Amino acid sequence: MVSDTFTRADSQTSHFLRFAWATLVVTLLVIVWGAVVRATGSGAGCGSHWPLCNGAVVPLQPTVATTIEFVHRITSGGVMLMAVWMVVLARRVFPADSDVRRWAWISLIFMLIEAAIGAGIVLLELVADNASAMRAAYVGGHLVNTLLLVGAITTTLWFAQRASTHAPTRPPAHPPIHPPAVSLTLCLLGMLVVASTGAVVALGDTLFPHASLAEGIAADVDPTSHFLIRLRIWHPIAAVILATGVLWLAWLSPLFQGPDQAAPRRYVVVAVLVQSALGVINLLLLAPLALQMAHLLVSNLLWIPLVWAWWNARMRAAPGR
Repeated sequence: MVSDTFTRADSQTSHFLRFAWATLVVTLLVIVWGAVVRATGSGAGCGSHWPLCNGAVVPLQPTVATTIEFVHRITSGGVMLMAVWMVVLARRVFPADSDVRRWAWISLIFMLIEAAIGAGIVLLELVADNASAMRAAYVGGHLVNTLLLVGAITTTLWFAQRASTHAPTRPPAHPPIHPPAVSLTLCLLGMLVVASTGAVVALGDTLFPHASLAEGIAADVDPTSHFLIRLRIWHPIAAVILATGVLWLAWLSPLFQGPDQAAPRRYVVVAVLVQSALGVINLLLLAPLALQMAHLLVSNLLWIPLVWAWWNARMRAAPGR
């Protein structure tokens, strides 16, 4: 009887893990499609209407821009429902004091904030050719919230994975200061900064395209250029500093040492190198849409294992671990 109870609980936990991973994957796809909306200038495809599209539930005879924006809204609504169901499943599978429940709720909250930011961008008409500071702030904040959302779902998965192996799931509330963990925290904060500046740079590339790399560089250092153009030089500088720090962390930090950390270490190193290469190629080719999508996707694929490693570091800081 006890064995049957554990088997049923393990099956429910496995089901939750599969659904949570699916939610994370769909979230990443929606995020990447959001880059398509911004890069193609399709944010105004549904006019200044939200949640309706040009005043209709389903737009008739839509333009390409309307189709791109409408697909983004439909998929965003779909992943929102997945986040709601993840909360429902967490309540069914895990006890009331479980961190899985808590982080499923936090994931849903970030999903709601994401929707609110998207609605604000539309209703305030921060779309199309709008090159205001408010739009830059919204775009940068949107991507920061996106990473926090992905991090929350990843954290939900981390706690659920620990529960599935019956490992301790409660890290210390106030772990002792651990230099490698501090370095990892700084890397995560650095990623938020680099991501937000990258979003603003991508907006500048969309609104102020250049015919050549030389023309773009000249505009970057021209004091009379629009502020979105002059900000572009800071993103690669911040990205190089961050990439150096993450590579150092992966190769030298105790967090990534040992046989069990060999695969995560290789994954992080490869992700950093691929992301750096994409950044350089993106610059040389003047930010084509496909490379912008890949650049955004890989940044999230790097963020996920770093968040996972951060929770591992907190758990290792627990007394006796």
